[in-house]
Amino acid sequence: MRMIRSFLIGLFLTIVGIAALMLIPSKQLEAPMPWEVTIMPDGNRHVFGIHLGTSNYGEAQQQLRQYGKTAIFTQEGVASSVEAYFNSINLGGLSAKLVLNLDVDENDIEHMLSRALEARLQTSGAHRYELANEDNINLVKAPIIAITYIPTVRLNADKVRYRFGPADSIVKDADNPATEIWHYDTIGLTIRMNDSEKTILEYHLD
Repeated sequence: MRMIRSFLIGLFLTIVGIAALMLIPSKQLEAPMPWEVTIMPDGNRHVFGIHLGTSNYGEAQQQLRQYGKTAIFTQEGVASSVEAYFNSINLGGLSAKLVLNLDVDENDIEHMLSRALEARLQTSGAHRYELANEDNINLVKAPIIAITYIPTVRLNADKVRYRFGPADSIVKDADNPATEIWHYDTIGLTIRMNDSEKTILEYHLD
């Protein structure tokens, strides 16, 4: 009986120990954060390990340790764009959606559209075209000209000021007065903030 009791006590302590270890947060790997923006010698920005205008899509996938998905977006009155998107990335413990705008020649976009597999209408009114495999492969060499970062956690004004400092200018969105647009001209960053929507950070070339 004593042996059984000792065994049960030992088993209980083992289970408790394992549970305690599971509750200890794992150490996050060091990763570039959204407020760590470097101005490169060519005047462009370096953020998330991506040098805008220089780093290509393939290099970004290596940096982010993830494969993204690509698509062409078209809308009447707006220039077509090629985007690579990552629905969920985790950098330094911060979860977010990331979209990369790729620099692709207009003629190449037209050729890709002729081979596109599927078109879906978006809530914005734009059409998203799924690309053929050969075009997806070719896009790994396309330079990145803009980054959109949408964190899961909404950032308020105090958090933005703490991380990025005071904005160079703040304006209301003409189409949605509840949205404020904070401009950080030096680092090529625009932040869209709305109390009822996710915060959107957009890094761009001059």
